[in-house]
Amino acid sequence: MNIPKPLLVGNTFILIIFLMPIFYMFWRFANFSKNLSSFLSSWDVSSLLFNTLTLFFTVIFSSLFLGLLISILTVRYEFPGSKILFSLTILPLVIPSYIGALTYVSAFSPKGLFVDMFSKYGVSEIIGIEGFVGSWIVLTLFTYPYVQLICSSALRNLDSTVEDAARSLGVKKIKMYTKVVIPRLKKPIIYSSLLVGLYVISDFGAVSLMKYGTMTKAIYSYYVININGDPVIFYSTILILLALIISFAQRGSELSRSAKVSGTPREITKIKLSQKNKILVLTFFGIVIFFSLLLPVGVLSYWLIRGLANGNSVSGALSGVVGSLTAASVTSVFAMVIATPIVVMISQYRSKFGDLFEKVTLTLYGLPHIAVGISMLFITIKIFPSIYQTFTTLIISYLIVFLPQAVGGGQASMEQVKLSYIEASSGLGLSKLDTFFKVTFPLIYRGLIAGAALVFLSTMKELPQTLLLRPTGFSTMAVDIWSYASEALFTQAAFSAFILLAISAFPTYILSTRNLNN
Repeated sequence: MNIPKPLLVGNTFILIIFLMPIFYMFWRFANFSKNLSSFLSSWDVSSLLFNTLTLFFTVIFSSLFLGLLISILTVRYEFPGSKILFSLTILPLVIPSYIGALTYVSAFSPKGLFVDMFSKYGVSEIIGIEGFVGSWIVLTLFTYPYVQLICSSALRNLDSTVEDAARSLGVKKIKMYTKVVIPRLKKPIIYSSLLVGLYVISDFGAVSLMKYGTMTKAIYSYYVININGDPVIFYSTILILLALIISFAQRGSELSRSAKVSGTPREITKIKLSQKNKILVLTFFGIVIFFSLLLPVGVLSYWLIRGLANGNSVSGALSGVVGSLTAASVTSVFAMVIATPIVVMISQYRSKFGDLFEKVTLTLYGLPHIAVGISMLFITIKIFPSIYQTFTTLIISYLIVFLPQAVGGGQASMEQVKLSYIEASSGLGLSKLDTFFKVTFPLIYRGLIAGAALVFLSTMKELPQTLLLRPTGFSTMAVDIWSYASEALFTQAAFSAFILLAISAFPTYILSTRNLNN
């Protein structure tokens, strides 16, 4: 079917707006005021690139190790509490990296919470975990659930016949997993690795609080010094290029990320663990859950209770709660409205333009948020000054990076809309618009709402774009956490963090239980 003209024109307009940050940044990069070679010699480019890539690869490796190990243990082995432990190890997804970094910095800084607790035993100062080590630990602990979700789902879809055959031939467990199971999970492993990698190179909050020099931290530092400085353009463009390369690689792996199943799939028979191995496995889960979930929540609880007991006020943080809810609500509603015609065009009117649009939206989702924010800042200063640092610009910037979540939710629901339904509606004399409202929309609105809910949660947790684009006097919980942490006002930071985590926890738990029972 041909795409209706209003649908084509409207979606083309949306596509142009959403591509503006990329094209504008590349255009500015191509028109530097200096020779590029002088930039490379003037700035610490090689060091920042090395730091970024080092963190990229180390976090991927450690997240893969944790995520795969948890997936194999919970899917293939039987031990007490495996289902609840699976859900608990997913919950660190709720914690944004900057909140995780805040808790670790405040707990393990030279004069932090750890020193307070053990000062009576003669501990007066510790080394701390800032820099690369701190960034690596924090990002690993709060990104491994991506690997766990994707690989555990793929592992459940694997036919275990091959494993049973290998086991009957006397193949040792470790060799069986390294030679039989993991190679069959190659695509999900690559996909989840690249997802973690995109998160790492885009991260701003954790590396900033840990004082580790990466390109995202450099972008913000140069922005503070000189908003129109060439270093801001240079590093933002390099970061966008890195993200595009990773996104294209990820897109290729996604096309076939589902594990191949040979033979007739049958229900997995879990392997029973010996008493000794049960203790080892439960100890492992206890350590992971403690450092990724209990410690951050415990540290926040300590600072909040201690501060309130000492009379510290948290009323100043309430404006951030209102700001977050307002921005997230507006963004999610607009995302659902804008995603609807995109979903219909991509799924119902198969075309090259629709395929292109789908690829572009998925690519935009992988863009570093700080780079998109910087580009939007320049665009409003140079081209649209009337909306510079307005709520409108902030919402548009949110939509550019989070719209794919709403589109994804709608596309999943479009599978329920059979072509025969559309043809029957047309045969009854209904117009395309009537068909949409009476046939299509009732079948896809739940998926659109689910996608909008994801946009809502992502918007509430967004830090770099909010820091760069928020109107004067406007605050969110993410900005409050960042600002309070920078000023060592841990009571107020903990209050905002708890509200943010409370709002995010329930949907994340539902996601984990659905994955477990799928």
